[in-house]
Amino acid sequence: MAKKDLIIGAFNNYTDYDVLKPWVQSIKDTGFEGDIVLIAIGTTPELIKRLVEEGVLVVTAPRNDKMMIHMQRFIHIYNFLKEHEGEYRYVISTDVRDVIFQFDPTDFLHNNINSSYTKGIIASSESIKIKDEEWNRENIRKNFGDYFYNEIKDNDVCNVGVLAGRSTHIKELCFYLYQFSLNRPDWVADQAAYNMLLGTKLWSEKTLVTRLEDTWAVNAHVTNKPDMLDVFGPYLLEERPSMNEKGAIVNSDGDPFAIVHQYDRVPEWMEYFSKKYGTNITKDTNTGSSPKYFLYNA
Repeated sequence: MAKKDLIIGAFNNYTDYDVLKPWVQSIKDTGFEGDIVLIAIGTTPELIKRLVEEGVLVVTAPRNDKMMIHMQRFIHIYNFLKEHEGEYRYVISTDVRDVIFQFDPTDFLHNNINSSYTKGIIASSESIKIKDEEWNRENIRKNFGDYFYNEIKDNDVCNVGVLAGRSTHIKELCFYLYQFSLNRPDWVADQAAYNMLLGTKLWSEKTLVTRLEDTWAVNAHVTNKPDMLDVFGPYLLEERPSMNEKGAIVNSDGDPFAIVHQYDRVPEWMEYFSKKYGTNITKDTNTGSSPKYFLYNA
């Protein structure tokens, strides 16, 4: 019997299905035939019921107030994959609040790692180097120190909000991300841990780092956030993505991405996808740029 594929995410403190609808509905619209799983922390029976009605497998998990959901999710995903050992071929794990899918992501994995005996993980570059992006640079320095920062500063920033690969590789990666994020000086350490791991020979040899030209994923905070265009522009490694006349987010060659992450950072994109999926996502009146759910997690 052929193994299934899995798309999995986690959330904390959500009660409104509209926050999750673009993620869920966009997956279904791609024709993805695997399992859709959400790790639910601090939610309501009503939201769980609605998700189940939409075909989502919901796994409830206890809250850990000493650790942000950004880090907690990895132990829960690890545990789920451990309990379902051998059931899945490919696993795609993403943030849920600010991610939509434009085509079945398993097609990309099949084409890029199915025939490879060495690559088991697909990573998405933010199209900027670690040394040229202040938040990632300082976060890594704070959590791991200058010695280890200097070893990876010339690498691409890879975004931990979109992980994918063979099931066994993702399970092990989640274990390491969880352990590497624990007891760090900064309360958000998952992305720093991810980039440190990818900077090692062991993990880099197992990982295919994709850029915009590969059409895997776009991380729009660096590439397209309006108030950061001038800040990041001189350091971008590729041309910015854009929205075409059909509403698809595409690279400079006009090719659509499988995954669009951080679409909420671009007001026009957020408005388009809010209308497309019929949600009540709105701009935060305090910032004028981020959705009202921005302060929640994952």
